[in-house]
Amino acid sequence: MTLEELTDSLDALFYPRNVAIFEASEKLWYFMMGFTQQSFDQNKLYLISQSKDELFGLKCYKSLEDVPEDTIDLLILSVGRHRIVDSLKQLLYQKVIKTIHIFTAGMGESDKDGVEIEKEVFKILNENNTRAIGPNCMGIYSPKGHLAYEPLFPVKPGNISLVFQSGDLHSQTIRLGSLRHDLRFSKGVSVGNCVDLQISDFLEYYNQDDDTDLVLVYFEGINALHPNEGKKLLNTLRGMKKPVLFMNGGKTQRAQTAVKTHTGSISTNQKIWKAIYEQTPIVEVPTSFDDMLDYTYLFYNFINRNKSIKKEIMYPEGKNVLVILWSGGFGIAATNTLTELGLNVPYFEGERLEKLRKIYPVKIGSLSNPLDLPWISSSETYFEIAKAAIEENTIEGKIDLVLLLTDAWEDVEEEGFFKSYYNNLLKIKELTESLNKVFILILPEYPAVRRKKYYKKLIKDGFIVYPNFRRAAKSFRALYEYGRKTQNKI
Repeated sequence: MTLEELTDSLDALFYPRNVAIFEASEKLWYFMMGFTQQSFDQNKLYLISQSKDELFGLKCYKSLEDVPEDTIDLLILSVGRHRIVDSLKQLLYQKVIKTIHIFTAGMGESDKDGVEIEKEVFKILNENNTRAIGPNCMGIYSPKGHLAYEPLFPVKPGNISLVFQSGDLHSQTIRLGSLRHDLRFSKGVSVGNCVDLQISDFLEYYNQDDDTDLVLVYFEGINALHPNEGKKLLNTLRGMKKPVLFMNGGKTQRAQTAVKTHTGSISTNQKIWKAIYEQTPIVEVPTSFDDMLDYTYLFYNFINRNKSIKKEIMYPEGKNVLVILWSGGFGIAATNTLTELGLNVPYFEGERLEKLRKIYPVKIGSLSNPLDLPWISSSETYFEIAKAAIEENTIEGKIDLVLLLTDAWEDVEEEGFFKSYYNNLLKIKELTESLNKVFILILPEYPAVRRKKYYKKLIKDGFIVYPNFRRAAKSFRALYEYGRKTQNKI
């Protein structure tokens, strides 16, 4: 299949002019709520049920033949596995169907009978030139296409696209990503067992999609029906022009056993995956849901900030960190964390240190990096020291990341100390970002109304906020690693 043909098929999947559901039942209420919340045209939603005349306030058709459309862009197939082969044959005989979402589970991931059913499904789809996702998958999320397979997904579109072999991880990434970090998405697909459409197909599509700037992948393995998918996936990953955050769910032998009962996929050797990460520009995400959201949060904000000022996206060239806080103990702990993660915390001494001392002849604290600056955070001197340190070129190179530890006070909206301190934060943020460096605030997590109030204010003003140094540093390391790979033309 050519890229043009693939694009036509996936356009129909993500932006269908009509959708048919076979067989419709009360159990699919979450699909209907998703369609309703995304404002899909109810006149183009066709429910097919031989036992019901009406569901969810919509007329039910007795068969697909009765639907007043010559071509169906997207068919959601929800029948028991014992009926799936006959149902597919019948439906494809009745109408031209561009794409099918095979919702049915209990297939190749279950037993030998399920494997044989998948082989039959594969053959039928090929004979009819119809593309499909699944089986054993939740389906499509497309705000611009007005599609969601469940409620509570954001309606406002963004520029993140996903392809996941787990429906629940896909759903959680969208829901919690939007709630935790206000992430917005272009497209998402839960692909399940990948009997037809493969992860590589969606990557090719996203790579040339104007609405996609960042791609998230959750991979478990390759369906045995597609023995060439490994080579195709590698070639596709090599050619990706956009950041791909890639999580491999089958990293350990025990996990690979679990994969077989989840999507029935063949997990590839981890030595092979190590080589793939080294030879392609993709970013490896540990098998941690928090890491996936944390990495996405930083990439999303970094990309969108550069787009908003219509500036070419220049990823960090180095990994030198300036740390600003008010506690020597926190500074030592932060330095340990950062260096353990492979980042550099340049030690200021000699002429560089004297420059800072001329601005502030410190008596309590330190100017050697971390900058330990108690008692002066609301003064003009605080900003001047930060400015000089941020602009300073170190022996290792320029500063690439600024991490500043902050906290919330009861007087968040009051005049005086807090207002002066907050203005300093805004000025440090503006300066850092004007130099194309990354600025992150560390706001420790604890249950207090004042923290919640302060966090909302920070997010409203465009700050990137993490709850601890480790999560911020891991996310920056991923951003740096992508920059390193793309600069080296991997």
